[in-house]
Amino acid sequence: MKNSYDAIIIGAGPAGLACSAELANKGLEVALLDEQATPGGQIYRNITRTSSRQRTVLGEDYTEGLKVIENFEKAAPDYLPRARVWQAEPNGEVFLSHKKSSKKLTAQFLVLSTGAMERPVPFPGWTLPGVMTCGGMSNLFKDSSLAPTEPVVIAGSGPLLWLVAEHLFALNAPIAAILDTTPSKQYITSARHMPQALGRFGYLMKGVKMIAAVQLAAKKAKVPMYRNVKNIEAVGNEQLQSVKATCGNKQLEFAASTLLVHEGIIPNTALLRQIGCEHTWNPVQRYWHPEVNEHGATNLPAVFVAGDGTFVHGAKSAEYKGRLTAMAIAKQLHRLSKCEYKQQAAPVREQLHKELQPRPFIDALYAPRKDLFAIPDEATVCRCEGVTAGRIREIVAQGFSDHNEIKSIIRCGMGPCQGRMCGSAVLELVAERSGIPAEETRPLRMRPPIKPVSLQELANAQLEETDES
Repeated sequence: MKNSYDAIIIGAGPAGLACSAELANKGLEVALLDEQATPGGQIYRNITRTSSRQRTVLGEDYTEGLKVIENFEKAAPDYLPRARVWQAEPNGEVFLSHKKSSKKLTAQFLVLSTGAMERPVPFPGWTLPGVMTCGGMSNLFKDSSLAPTEPVVIAGSGPLLWLVAEHLFALNAPIAAILDTTPSKQYITSARHMPQALGRFGYLMKGVKMIAAVQLAAKKAKVPMYRNVKNIEAVGNEQLQSVKATCGNKQLEFAASTLLVHEGIIPNTALLRQIGCEHTWNPVQRYWHPEVNEHGATNLPAVFVAGDGTFVHGAKSAEYKGRLTAMAIAKQLHRLSKCEYKQQAAPVREQLHKELQPRPFIDALYAPRKDLFAIPDEATVCRCEGVTAGRIREIVAQGFSDHNEIKSIIRCGMGPCQGRMCGSAVLELVAERSGIPAEETRPLRMRPPIKPVSLQELANAQLEETDES
């Protein structure tokens, strides 16, 4: 692997794979860096190694990733798996750890395709062993074909909740209950977006059929299902023993050794904020995302963002975004004329537009409910530093409303995760107690290294050009 490229893409999900393949096919020197051992990102995780049984359970949308990876492998850009990027700069410099040493790469353009993550939502008992996200359970099955063998409760809101429930029923996992926290009124308020969503009628029906299949399987297996659930609580001493919740005036409790939670998807913006991309607030899904144009261009001339890191739209949309970003870069590097760019980008732009038609409806239906961050004072918010919701409220009551100030005083967001797990909650707690709208607060500032780096890796840094990968 060289030290200098035309473009470096960070993240080997559908956007990064499509972007790097498009650039390489146009004769550009491209490097793709990714933390995982195999390409695919989270959505297509481990797809080149999964068995036919795993692919059958995970479905056609998952196996679609094989085509994306096939196109990437044919294009053959430089690819560096197990590479942990911990700093990037607007001038095209990238610092990463690989094989127990650190190195620096440079490029004319950087494409940050860091994807998305499940929204972390603190609640009583969420740090107990046995509590994990739906996406985490999905990744365990993709990586190791693991599934729960003891009672599991699935709780939360969003399409992934139903997808994981469908997979667990197919695996005959012992599901104790399904608790849907989506407020009933959002089925009504989201209806105004339905006419636009009907442009992808087949896509909507796929979702309807999935939920219907889960409901039928639950009925056959006598698994209780509740809607409009609130106040999820994980109960246990050394590990999860039961799950409590409320549904209207009814108190619920289910014995379980595993609780799978999910409250939506948000962009993974850590590297984007560290490098200096400007962000804007989305009031529906309540998250910060980078300000980009249709090609993923940011306020930094050499930095683009592709895929769900811009706004969470799904795997196919991420693929199209990656291709459009690649075409914009190719045009700037004079590998595409203006005429060629228009001809090649137009059909991809049309595909992306069609893919996005249902998104306003889905985003409104599964918007974070108003009481999502009504966290009890005693509940831990910052797992790394053990800071509770009550302590955060105390510091906000003293007049501190900037997460960066709060971090310096009580260390909330100063641990190894750099605020990834507590950032959303702190933002909402500040807005709740201070009365300052979330969009008017300053996002958590990220400083390098954004991932832990050992002194050994720094001591073994390779800053000169090398032929070794």
